[in-house]
Amino acid sequence: MAQPKKKKAPPRNAPPRTNSPAAPPVAAPLPAELLTSPATFGARLARANTVAWQYWPAPVMAALLAGLAYALLMRPGLNLAAAEALKAAGESGALAPTVLSHIANAFGTFFLTTLTFLTMWGLGRVGIRSPQAKVAEVYSATFTLLVPLFLLVILLILLTPASAWALSPAEISAAKGQLVDLQRAALHVASRTPAALAFVGVTLLGTLAQFALAYPALKATAGSRAMRGVLLPLLPALLIQFLGVAPLIFAR
Repeated sequence: MAQPKKKKAPPRNAPPRTNSPAAPPVAAPLPAELLTSPATFGARLARANTVAWQYWPAPVMAALLAGLAYALLMRPGLNLAAAEALKAAGESGALAPTVLSHIANAFGTFFLTTLTFLTMWGLGRVGIRSPQAKVAEVYSATFTLLVPLFLLVILLILLTPASAWALSPAEISAAKGQLVDLQRAALHVASRTPAALAFVGVTLLGTLAQFALAYPALKATAGSRAMRGVLLPLLPALLIQFLGVAPLIFAR
């Protein structure tokens, strides 16, 4: 009669089998947390279930405020240039398209700021080459820094006295009533105001600060590849932002 097979006893040193559940995902951190502790923000972001457009309001709001700030910065000079052009024409000339100029200034800066974000996202992703790095979320959150800064610039523009934007009699006479020359003179005057200096500083130095904040956060999500995700988009993003403020810099 065949005896039943005995079950093999598990090895003495074998660890007990346990069905430990995976760690639950944490809630996505607020974008403002990146400003106070980028490394902690990145560590929490790495464990959270997020999408690429998780923090889309930050870059959109920053781009809108940047466009508004530049349009307000150029508005007094453009209005004065248009008024002088009409006065030189004996008020019989056509109304200068100042409204279109304001819209173009606002949209141009909005477009360049948006393009800067897309450059950060795209080149940062190429440098890291890991979907788990959450490059889009990190760089989106860095634009939270620019929102209060551009609000301060707008406040400074609104507090600037009207005399700071006025064209001198020599500049008016040299323009000879030509709208383009008057606008060029108005840009020169606007570029020498403290508000213009603040706008240029926030645009360029703020972009550098964004990369400084992004690196510790990306290091928590991408490890050693974070440096490539910062260095690759750094110069292209700065170049795009420089194009936006170049008229103010060279007009001085």
